Amino acid sequence: MCLYGTSILLAKLTKNRFERDCPFPKLGLWYRIPHHTEGTGSMQGTKVILGTYNTMPDGASGKVFETSYQRSWRPFLSSLYKFQNITAVLYYSGVVYQWIEENHPEFILLLAEMVDRKQIELLGGGYFNPLFPVLQPSDKVGQIEMLTTYLRKTFGRRPSGGWLYEYSWDAGLPVIFRNSGLFYSFLPANILEKTGFLEPGHYDPLITEDQRKLLYIFPVFDIDEIFDSPVPFEVSLERLMTAHPSCRLYTVMVDGHSVPGMWESSGLESPDVMFEKSFAWFQKNCLEIETISAQSYARSMKNGKLFYLSSCSSTRLSRGFDGAFAESCLHGAPSLAKQLILQNPASKHLYDRMYHVHSLMTLLRGDKARKKSAQEDLWKAQNGDAYWEGCAGGLRRPEVRMSAYRALIEAEKATRVHGSFSPGIVMDDIDCDGEKEILYQAADMNCYIHEKGGSVFELDSFRSKQNYCCVYNAEQLRSANSFLDSIYDFGAFDDELVSLADQSYSCIEKEMSPSKVLFTRDFTLKSGPSLHPFTIRKSYFFQKYCVSVDIELTNRSQHQVALRYSCELNVQPSASREDVEFFALEGREKVNLGSSPESHQALLAEAVSIQTLQGKETMEIRSDKAFRLKVQHMLDRHETKHLSLLQHGDSDMERSLGKADAFYQGTRLLFGWDLDMAADTTATFSLSLHL
Repeated sequence: MCLYGTSILLAKLTKNRFERDCPFPKLGLWYRIPHHTEGTGSMQGTKVILGTYNTMPDGASGKVFETSYQRSWRPFLSSLYKFQNITAVLYYSGVVYQWIEENHPEFILLLAEMVDRKQIELLGGGYFNPLFPVLQPSDKVGQIEMLTTYLRKTFGRRPSGGWLYEYSWDAGLPVIFRNSGLFYSFLPANILEKTGFLEPGHYDPLITEDQRKLLYIFPVFDIDEIFDSPVPFEVSLERLMTAHPSCRLYTVMVDGHSVPGMWESSGLESPDVMFEKSFAWFQKNCLEIETISAQSYARSMKNGKLFYLSSCSSTRLSRGFDGAFAESCLHGAPSLAKQLILQNPASKHLYDRMYHVHSLMTLLRGDKARKKSAQEDLWKAQNGDAYWEGCAGGLRRPEVRMSAYRALIEAEKATRVHGSFSPGIVMDDIDCDGEKEILYQAADMNCYIHEKGGSVFELDSFRSKQNYCCVYNAEQLRSANSFLDSIYDFGAFDDELVSLADQSYSCIEKEMSPSKVLFTRDFTLKSGPSLHPFTIRKSYFFQKYCVSVDIELTNRSQHQVALRYSCELNVQPSASREDVEFFALEGREKVNLGSSPESHQALLAEAVSIQTLQGKETMEIRSDKAFRLKVQHMLDRHETKHLSLLQHGDSDMERSLGKADAFYQGTRLLFGWDLDMAADTTATFSLSLHL
């Protein structure tokens, strides 16, 4: 910070010394390093709180982390280190801290040194950067305390302020934050201004409260929110000062994922040079502009304007909604974070599963170690990036989905008493649609069945800690569940005559047992000018590491009908397509199905085997009758501006990091049986899935 009123003579006497230390000697810049005056309450002049917030999807590959480290985290901190009079506010999620500790421990040492000299302020918040509005209060507190404990043990200081992932706010957060020792947070200035809480040109912190617990809110000029494209700090501040000349405090933050775009707009050769140029600008103008920590400014405040806001979210979260709904959310209407999970079945299934495990944990009594382990696994599955695509792929990344389910399976396993768990079937409304789902739970696996389609939407193995049904369906044109029934034209998979994937089946509860459940559905098949009534009965049998499905298809019409019955499975055996191989088995013959995205040849087979490259079998699907098989591997490519910049980088490492990821979103398996069914006849089939 600058000591205002310092004589021009002192500046001239120190000019030569700073010319030697200037990182841009060719620019002819010289600077005066001002003396820190934190906590003095001196608030004259223009104050600037600047910094970055950095999150990553838990479970993402090391390449994704390394890309952000090399293009965002390292350049910012190493450049800031050279300008000791520039203060910054930083947020890193616990996921980021974990990865940095394991891969770049020198970064932690640099952070610790800069914290000790009060050059940076580290913010608290959720350890796994959760969407706070979708969590239970106990989970909100637990996530905050987990990150606070890490910061205290690693850097010797408790945080005073907390960051909100994607500015996901709800009205109950003041109590949560204050009870966790946090006194202030940050929300977008443009949203607070639109709602009328801020006077034009004045962006001082506001005060909100819940149950008499006061929380300061800093209005943030988020570079991603207020500009069409990210621009360097000094450019953004110049624009803000021109637009709001009477403002005395500017809080300017940028998402770490946006640094590559910021670098591109700067036209400089590297992010390091861009940040050094930005900090040099702040140092040059230190007599007029002072960088300050949020903690120091909050300590100097005596009062503020009180406001109440029901909900808030970042503009990024609104991009998946129609304009009217998104605009209503930006003005404090329904929680966008909660609506977000409804946009894709994959996020909804994960959300439902997370709350189901939470309900199981409430029944856990006694063993504190088991409960703590289960809680931490549950919090891990609450990583915000796992519920939407985010900036780094998030939900679209199969490794992120698999990591979230692995954590939930571990959490559920911790709630069970070892050696005394009896398998059985439970009926519960997991997805809150008013209809109960069928839950088969055993010591070796879970199998969750929905009455819509009479289909499996989750299949957990406690041995591999994996949900084999966590596929991602971006287009959402059809269900991505397993054991879906369809009728095709005889002899081909080309023309689908009837799809029962979205039809509700009836569960015959009187025939239910601890290891069996039966569904039935009547439907009509149009063949030529006639309509033919049919009935399908589908029985699930559960054994150790095995799900068997018996199908009975009855032609109730008075005519002979030729058709192909098909049973569809959608499975996610691994995070990468290259890690597994698919084989069709017929007798003693074993045919490798290859790695092409789609196989249109309808092979005749008796079983399908999915194996790892090491030859270990992951899954096998068998039938009592030979079937026709169609295999489709679902792939989509993740392209971002960040990656496109790296693809044209100067080094092999940059070009390697810049290769776009081809996400493996699971495999669609179609099993078909050709039938020429006479009137009032029944055909039977059986499929068994072995884990």
